[in-house]
Amino acid sequence: MLTVLIVDDEPLMRMGIQKAIDWSNYGIGEMNTAPNGRVALQMVEEKQPDVLLTDVRMPGLDGLELSRIVKERWPSIKIVIISGYDDFSYAKKSIACGVTDYLLKPIDSKSLGQTIDKVTQEIADERGKIREQDQMSHLLQQSVGIARQKVLKELLFGEAGEKEIQRYEHVLGLNDSICGRNAVALVKINSFKEKSTLFRDGGLLHFAVQNILEELVRTEGSGELVDLRPGSLLLVLRQDESAFKPIDQFVLQAQAAVLDYLRVPTTWGLGSIASGLQGLRQSYRDADRALKSRWMSPTQRIFAFNEERAGKSLPVNDTIHTVTQALQLGSTKPLLDELEKMTDRFSKDCTYDPESIEAFYLKLAESLEILQKDRNRESQTDLRERVREVLYLSDTLIDAVASLDILFQESVQTHQHLPKLYSKVIRDVIEFLNLHFGEDISLADAANRVFLNRSYLSYLFVQETGSNFSDFLAVLRLEKAKELLAAGGMKNYEVAEAVGYKDFRHFGQMFKKHTGMTPSDFRKIAP
Repeated sequence: MLTVLIVDDEPLMRMGIQKAIDWSNYGIGEMNTAPNGRVALQMVEEKQPDVLLTDVRMPGLDGLELSRIVKERWPSIKIVIISGYDDFSYAKKSIACGVTDYLLKPIDSKSLGQTIDKVTQEIADERGKIREQDQMSHLLQQSVGIARQKVLKELLFGEAGEKEIQRYEHVLGLNDSICGRNAVALVKINSFKEKSTLFRDGGLLHFAVQNILEELVRTEGSGELVDLRPGSLLLVLRQDESAFKPIDQFVLQAQAAVLDYLRVPTTWGLGSIASGLQGLRQSYRDADRALKSRWMSPTQRIFAFNEERAGKSLPVNDTIHTVTQALQLGSTKPLLDELEKMTDRFSKDCTYDPESIEAFYLKLAESLEILQKDRNRESQTDLRERVREVLYLSDTLIDAVASLDILFQESVQTHQHLPKLYSKVIRDVIEFLNLHFGEDISLADAANRVFLNRSYLSYLFVQETGSNFSDFLAVLRLEKAKELLAAGGMKNYEVAEAVGYKDFRHFGQMFKKHTGMTPSDFRKIAP
């Protein structure tokens, strides 16, 4: 609701204006009065009304001078001048003072109502424009912020080069963040999953930490913040003459702020100080490598990159080769045995290079993924990404290994239920059938294709697929026929010929035996 202040040195005039109209009809909920200009000025300063109605001729501070002062100090207040003198000079002076309207005494309810309606409408329009501008400004800031995040991620992790920097540096203000002397800092929220339950939502905890770091970056003028994934943030920290604080001081301040406000510890990995895009990318890789060192020293909270810190490398290639061969033959025991060895090894010795540990588990995941895709081409696994997530969220190496054991155990169960992987010979035969099922082909044709004796190929085919060659081909042809019938555009006999049946009657018999219905009936229910 709006407020109004009526100023007139005549009490009856003030009372008459108050009672002339129903002010609530115009959205005015509070009304005050003043007997002269000086009292009115004090009340304006205290209450800052939305509308000021003032007489012109008053002792001391008159209405025009009051209007001039009010407009100078509080330009948003709408002013209506009231005068008993039909003098154009007053009107001109009031207009010069920024007055909205001019009323002549005696005031009737109609003219007062029209004036107040005009004034309140102007207020509503102006406030609407301000809200729109605020919304546009907020959206613009959000858009710029999102664009900065996107560009920074592309510069750090993508293929963007110097041309992209030149394109965005002035528009988004990224020049100092990319081209100056900077270091990347990776921030991990410790025990993120466990702490998230205290905040009822992991996103809420992540957002709270992000807000604290953004405010510090803004007030300290330290660089850029990039949102990576739940529980993970990245900062590009400036380290040149324009930086308010050295990086190590900023990190200590940020850690303390998050701990004080949220009671949540964070672990930081600091990359090397570098210049330019390539230097920044290298700093990110260094920070990532430094942060992995937390697995070996879980009580430490800041890890700076140091080439000499790398430990022993795990023997990856030979182990992965053995495990992969066993999986191809259908055995998961070597994989499970190797996981058990790793758990025992890391419980006794934590001096291994963190990157080789990560590479080992990612290679295991890749082997399982490839085999699963080969055996069930519709299945798209994301085991490697899940391994990365487990490794990132784990605060210690023992925690990581325990979680990875569970993850691989689940994946092995899936692997054991997948269909057996065909040998290359049988895969080549099946590919041949898929290409030539519409032709008059036989087991002899397939045997010639893979350079095998026909009897031996028949034996292999049954052993691996569980079906003889003729039955396999018949099922393939009838499945292709179902696809063509569902697609429409071909007559039944044309479909029969297209899938390799010259005798339409034989095709109909085989189709009904396979599906339980005639080709025509199948068309009626086909999607």
